[in-house]
Amino acid sequence: MRPRLEPRERTSPWPWVRHYLGRFLEVAGLLVTLVAVTAFFGTPSTIAMLKMMLIGVLLFVPGWLLARKPPA
Repeated sequence: MRPRLEPRERTSPWPWVRHYLGRFLEVAGLLVTLVAVTAFFGTPSTIAMLKMMLIGVLLFVPGWLLARKPPA
């Protein structure tokens, strides 16, 4: 006879939502930075490229802070 399995403890889904939101922001920031580099490469519009790269960094850093440690 199989031993009775203990019911799993219900945990909140919010740590996982926070983690995946952070991952999404990281990827979005990297994509924005990649688009900025490829779209403005070789053009005299350096200020526009730097502004777009700043937007990518401003997306990436909060995402990195949210997704540093995966939920247990």
